[in-house]
Amino acid sequence: MPWTPYRTDTLTEYSSKDDFIAGRPTTTYKLPHRVDGTGFVVYDGALFFNKERTRNIVKFDLRTRIKSGEAIIANANYHDTSPYRWGGKSDIDLAVDENGLWVIYATEQNNGKIVISQLNPYTLRIEGTWDTAYDKRSASNAFMICGILYVVKSVYEDDDNEATGNKIDYIYNTDQSKDSVVDVPFPNSYQYIAAVDYNPRDNLLYVWNNYHVVKYSLDFGPLDSRSGQAHHGQVSYISPPIHLDSELERPPVREISTTGPFGMGSTTTSTTLRTTTLSAGRSTTPSISGRRNRSTSTPSPAVEVLDDTTTHLPSASSQIPAQEESCEAVEAREIMWFKTRQGQMAKQPCPTGTIGVSTYLCLAPDGIWDPQGPDLSNCSSPWINHITQKLKSGETAANIARELAEQTRNHLNAGDITYSVRAMDQLVGLLDVQLRNLTPGGKDSAARSLNKLQKRERSCRAYVQAMVETVNNLLQPQALNAWRDLTTSDQLRAATMLLDTVEESAFVLADNLLKTDIVRENTDNIQLEVARLSTEGNLEDLKFPESMGHGSTIQLSANTLKQNGRNGEIRVAFVLYNNLGPYLSTENASMKLGTEAMSTNHSVIVNSPVITAAINKEFSNKVYLADPVVFTVKHIKQSEENFNPNCSFWSYSKRTMTGYWSTQGCRLLTTNKTHTTCSCNHLTNFAVLMAHVEVKHSDAVHDLLLDVITWVGILLSLVCLLICIFTFCFFRGLQSDRNTIHKNLCISLFVAELLFLIGINRTDQPIACAVFAALLHFFFLAAFTWMFLEGVQLYIMLVEVFESEHSRRKYFYLVGYGMPALIVAVSAAVDYRSYGTDKVCWLRLDTYFIWSFIGPATLIIMLNVIFLGIALYKMFHHTAILKPESGCLDNIKSWVIGAIALLCLLGLTWAFGLMYINESTVIMAYLFTIFNSLQGMFIFIFHCVLQKKVRKEYGKCLRTHCCSGKSTESSIGSGKTSGSRTPGRYSTGSQSRIRRMWNDTVRKQSESSFITGDINSSASLNREPYRETSMGVKLNIAYQIGASEQCQGYKCHGYSTTEW
Repeated sequence: MPWTPYRTDTLTEYSSKDDFIAGRPTTTYKLPHRVDGTGFVVYDGALFFNKERTRNIVKFDLRTRIKSGEAIIANANYHDTSPYRWGGKSDIDLAVDENGLWVIYATEQNNGKIVISQLNPYTLRIEGTWDTAYDKRSASNAFMICGILYVVKSVYEDDDNEATGNKIDYIYNTDQSKDSVVDVPFPNSYQYIAAVDYNPRDNLLYVWNNYHVVKYSLDFGPLDSRSGQAHHGQVSYISPPIHLDSELERPPVREISTTGPFGMGSTTTSTTLRTTTLSAGRSTTPSISGRRNRSTSTPSPAVEVLDDTTTHLPSASSQIPAQEESCEAVEAREIMWFKTRQGQMAKQPCPTGTIGVSTYLCLAPDGIWDPQGPDLSNCSSPWINHITQKLKSGETAANIARELAEQTRNHLNAGDITYSVRAMDQLVGLLDVQLRNLTPGGKDSAARSLNKLQKRERSCRAYVQAMVETVNNLLQPQALNAWRDLTTSDQLRAATMLLDTVEESAFVLADNLLKTDIVRENTDNIQLEVARLSTEGNLEDLKFPESMGHGSTIQLSANTLKQNGRNGEIRVAFVLYNNLGPYLSTENASMKLGTEAMSTNHSVIVNSPVITAAINKEFSNKVYLADPVVFTVKHIKQSEENFNPNCSFWSYSKRTMTGYWSTQGCRLLTTNKTHTTCSCNHLTNFAVLMAHVEVKHSDAVHDLLLDVITWVGILLSLVCLLICIFTFCFFRGLQSDRNTIHKNLCISLFVAELLFLIGINRTDQPIACAVFAALLHFFFLAAFTWMFLEGVQLYIMLVEVFESEHSRRKYFYLVGYGMPALIVAVSAAVDYRSYGTDKVCWLRLDTYFIWSFIGPATLIIMLNVIFLGIALYKMFHHTAILKPESGCLDNIKSWVIGAIALLCLLGLTWAFGLMYINESTVIMAYLFTIFNSLQGMFIFIFHCVLQKKVRKEYGKCLRTHCCSGKSTESSIGSGKTSGSRTPGRYSTGSQSRIRRMWNDTVRKQSESSFITGDINSSASLNREPYRETSMGVKLNIAYQIGASEQCQGYKCHGYSTTEW
């Protein structure tokens, strides 16, 4: 950090690295006091610094540009009484790490030795103090990482005798209140360290070194096992060891700035100082083995690299004796955990992008890591501190709740879950305080009193709406991993507090409704209904939710409402939670076990949504009802693995926020595979618990076979589809409207199968998984749509009297891709979160979102059946009028049969797929996998191999490229004239008979619905021998009508077709 004696009262902020290098400050802050030393830091949007000539710490809010607090560090030496070795009024140094804000100073009571205090950044209260044995004046600087103090000792230009300087020689662990003397080289090319500060957000060390900015990349690595060798001192306790990769950097500007640890945002905040420019060579010293390279996206100081050296900072961990059991180094949850003694807790900074400390227990006596994995429950997002500050700033509860809802829409960490629930609990209290200030007074006019009451209601409505959105975000499937990172007890407390807070918030709103009304807030994972009702007159039973779409309901009788009313009114709150039950532990649940459950090894699960009903705030679950409350809940898992339903409620303590499931006062009315109906004589939070038995659906052999079938089958399908696409695209003789349909059907299936192969299991990447699911949704719907268009085209060919002169391709493209795109766009707009599940990258099944695929696919199949049925009827109904030698019927038959077979194949494939998803049986898995793999091969066989015209095109291609001595032109010419050399199906003498048949057909066109030609006279035949048919194929009927095999199509009684 730059330092200017007696003048430092200005803070400069740069918005980017380029601005920093160019010396273009974005903002300049005028501080309320001058600053002593270089130990100031930026933390959570505020600047903390030592006020000049005092032992006071001042907090300056960078958002409001006002001084927001000041604290006295008792007994601290100040103003060059006990500075660091270089002086500079550096008596009081501030530092930030994963554990928070620290003050490093000396006191006379500790004989001028370093004292460490942890300072609450919001209340500015000292939360803990530790005395060390290191003389403050002997230290060049110090920094904190994970609650551990590292002391730096450097050689200065006037200390030529200290050739062994530039090192870290002391460590103090605040967790264990133990210290250790070490001897670790510390790169220091410029010999005048004025400030060292660690940034817990990007795990980098920032140093101001004799007018140079120096950046150290910290990689947490293992302790060197060589006892007493080189730079490793002997230590006796565990803390994270680190490496330091320093990048010495030179900004070529007059004004130079650098930062303390960032609290929020990505801008650079600093003071300014005139500097000189130095340069250095670049060298590298490798670190010891086992080093982990940690990447980060957090901006580093805007300077250019001049030098790069590496050293190793020791752990505060003790040497592990060779004979003692220990846990070997392992990487888990994107963190490298190094060799740790059994019974010890390893600590590491949370993963990049989060703040806090993660732990991993090495179990004794086996020396293995905890099977439950690392504890990341203390890892939280940086925005947590911002919300905390707002809670203390006096801002309205509704505004803070709105910001909390916005923040929780993003990726959540374990610490975010617990903090968000606690924040909601605090917000209820804050809202209550703010509502008291809006209570009408005796001196208020009627208008003013009404205005206050209306403002109270508006505040409550806004708060409850934001709170419901926050709860919805916390219960999203995307937040499941964050919940799993919490311990079972933390999950239980967080879920219980959430239940309690939502209920309390609901009654705050109910108490502030100006008139009888019902307020409803509905989201995917929580539905809330708050009612203020009159109990006078005729009352009807009250049912929640109003819509039966979710399958879970609860009902209060009119008699219950009247009996519990007050002053002619009653306040009721209903809540329905999805995805909350798994976090309410069933460990101590009281259950009535049937004989089946007692005879099997089972676990207990919450197999329904949690539904809440409460009357009047103070009653809650303590009220017992004359008429039982009846509720019906839908089972989450509907399979034979779950049985023995128990109607239960969550009984919890408001003091400890812990509880258990109880069946007291509840009884089972009816149950089936999908729903259970219960009645209880009291109100509270209800759910259905069931016994659960794990069933092995498949073994390793089945999994391997399915994988082999999937890969081999789909790869074969892709190859076949690729051949089909090439055939339909590059053979000119096959171009037609029907060929266009086949081509795009193959393209849609090819892309869909390829995406299925690549992305169906990308569940570890939620965004990519959702994208793959949406693309699969689109291309499979496109395949169904093009299949439907084939049926339409066959129908048109059979019923159109005169063939259209214009191609229908543009309409086919519009329908073939436009309709699937519209369906996917509407589905994504309605519920984009339902793209991608925890198991596969497909559509969610539990929210009816799957019907956005099943519905259109089923409709297309039904319509295709209708069109193909009509085609079959007309084809066979008019068979008698066709001449036996006509080839038209054979062509139509082959096309219709191919279309029907493809329809059956696609239909059966997805029928088996849906049955597999629903039942998860091995047979369904094999059937779906096999049928899914056969689609491309089937299309290739029916539409390429079995088609005479396609085989001819293949033959032409082979003769053109394989036959020696023939040029391309002669081959093509031969192909064009081959018809004249090939005997036709009809003899020359039969031409007059065919002409008469054609003329008779034209004269009777009003009686026939099957004429598709557009030829009116022989003169037109002579003038215009080639015409485009509806399939885009040229018919040379003027010159070659007698040679059927030479023509691109056949003309027969009632039909005009092509071989393709």
